[in-house]
This record gives sequence, C-alpha cells and structure tokens, in this order.
Amino acid sequence: MRWLSRRNGTLIISIVFGCCIIFLMNQSIHQLLTGNTVVTHVDYETSSKIGKAHSNRVNIVQDEEKADLYGKVRVLCWILTSPDNHKTKALAVKETWGKRCNVLLFMSSDADPVLPSVKLPVREGRNQLWGKTREAFRHIWNHYRDEADWFLKADDDTYVVVENLRYFLSPYNTSKALWFGHKYKAIVKSGYFSGGAGYVLSKEATRRFVEEGYFNALACRHDHEGAEDAEMGKCMQNLNVSAMDTRDSRGRGRFFPFVPEQHYFAGKITPSYWYWNNIYYAPTQGRECCSDSAISFHYVNPQQMYIYDYFLYQLRPFGMQADQRPSTPEPPPDLNLTAFPWFAPKEETTTITLSATNTTMADINVSNVSDVPSVSNVTEATDNKTKVVNKWKAVFG
Repeated sequence: MRWLSRRNGTLIISIVFGCCIIFLMNQSIHQLLTGNTVVTHVDYETSSKIGKAHSNRVNIVQDEEKADLYGKVRVLCWILTSPDNHKTKALAVKETWGKRCNVLLFMSSDADPVLPSVKLPVREGRNQLWGKTREAFRHIWNHYRDEADWFLKADDDTYVVVENLRYFLSPYNTSKALWFGHKYKAIVKSGYFSGGAGYVLSKEATRRFVEEGYFNALACRHDHEGAEDAEMGKCMQNLNVSAMDTRDSRGRGRFFPFVPEQHYFAGKITPSYWYWNNIYYAPTQGRECCSDSAISFHYVNPQQMYIYDYFLYQLRPFGMQADQRPSTPEPPPDLNLTAFPWFAPKEETTTITLSATNTTMADINVSNVSDVPSVSNVTEATDNKTKVVNKWKAVFG
C-alpha cells in the first residue's frame, strides 16, 4: 500500500513537470513567431543610465515569404507625435501599421507609459520639429543601432505599408549612405524628402547624421528650430547622403504627402498649390497615380487608418490571384540620379498620363528606362531577373 502511494506521488510529480515543460515550449514558440518590439516609456534624460527601454512583444505571425524579409530587412519605425495625440493618432498607428515594424518608437515631448513614448528634451510646436527629429535620431542610434538596418521617420498621421517598404528596400545596401521618400526639388540642390510622407535612412546615413552631423553646425543646423524635412535635406546633402528615386520602374510614386484620392483624381490638388512647383519628378494621376507597391500616405486620420488596415489586411476578394511581383523589385527610372527636375507647365497644371510621363523621361535621357523589364508579364520578369539584379549591382555593387 505504501509502495502504491509512493508510485502515485511520483506519477503526480511527473505530470506537473510535464505540464511545465509544455508551457515553456509554448512560450518559446510564441516568442519565435512574434518578433515585433514596441518600446515602452523611457525618459530621454535618464536613458543613458538604464541603457535601453524594456519591450513588449506584439503577436504578429508572418507567412514564410514575408517572415524572410521581416528578418532580412529590419525596419525601425519612429513616430513623431505630441502629448495631445497620444490617445488618438499615435494609438491608431500602434494598433494598425506600426505593429509590423521590427521596432516601434513614439517620440514626444512628454512621457506616456501607456502608449508608450520616449520623452525628448524639446518643447512642443511646429517650429520645434527639427529639434525633435535631431534628438530622435540620436536616441535611436545610441540605443537601437544594432536592432535595425533601416530607420523610418513618420508622422502620427502617416499610414505606411511596411511590407512594401521592406520589398522596396531589399535590393539596397544599408552600408551605403542613402535616404528615400517623396522627393522635392526646392531649397536643396540634390532634393529632399517630404516629412509627412515619411522618409527612410540607411544605417550609414543614420551614422553620419549622428556622428558627423549632430555636433557639426556647418553640416546640420544646430538648434531646434526650422522646417524639419528641409533641414534634414540640407544636412543629408552636406553629409553626402544620396537622395534616391523611390518610384517604380513605370515612374509611379511610392511615398505620398497626401491621402490617396488627392493623388488619384485630377484637380484634387489645385493647380496653384505649392506642391506642383516643388515635386522633383513628373507626377502621374488616375489609375496610374500610384505604384502597386506604394508605401505611404499622409494626412490620414485615425478612423481612416483602421479602414486602410481593414482593406489591406482583412478584406479578401474570393479567387484573387496571388502576388506575382518579382522577388527583386525592378529599378526606378532615375536609379543613377541623372534626371533633371520636372517643372509644371506655366499656363496650368494638367493631368499627366503614364505615356506622357515616359515621353518626358525619354526627352531628358533618363538612363536605362527602355531596358527595364515589364512587371505585367510574369514570365518575362522571371526570365529577366538576372538583368534586373545586374542593374542594381552596377550602381550599388
């Protein structure tokens, strides 16, 4: 009888031990499947003492192909926000597209343990955005340089399709000094990128900004005032960071400073608006307004963010053909940065069709346009994959 009791006790212990092992295995598998880090509150002034903020894991399961890029093209997203927007715009970013970044940070002038946010030593106000940007990139480089390959700055009313961003960045080398976004031609000779549409810096560009530009008033503005995107453009040019063409091979944009309908429908952006005199490349409108691998749109309110997320990630038309884009995106028309800036007609701003855009590019002799393979023909794109890769290598090695 005593032997039986001892045996039952051993059995119970074995069952409990087995349950613990199963629980730990499940936790490990869960961590493997959820790589996204949302960084909790950290006070900027004390961050040097504690090193890095603790992190929460967001439950995101990637399919095999997306998970491959998720690990190979690591994107840190930092969101420029303010205390008034923590519970509205910033929260909408966190609950929609932000959770698809490898690391997600909210940069503010105040600490918020719920969002959470990083408190930067800056005052609030539109004229302080440059200061907030300077301090944000410095904080990121000091604490997260090894956790990402690319560093995206976006506003709290910017919507980003992170998968398309990774796809677009995949052929580029982050050890080169590059940055990307919606390109303007004013103020900076080499062009600069819209702050609202969001812009991305390579690791080398970020290093130069922090280590060579932050303390160098001759290269980058040293105070906190000024137009954020224009000041960043001046700084990047002085640091010899290349402002790249982010259009697809058909000349359609990927980063957009307004909501989709304003780029889609002619007349939504009035002919007299400053936009037409500032854009670097010829615009397209209508069904050809935007790339099928578009990345960002600006002035998206919180309700729209949830709707965008629904249409992109939940709605599934029955029988929809699988994604047939080539594994390596085709080079943009101005990969070598030799195109002349586009200027709007003086008499009026007209809708520019795709064919008109191609004609304009041919007239200014943009290199390699005629040699770019068509995306629409999957077989042809596959057969020409080597040519596409060689074009990338010719420029970036």
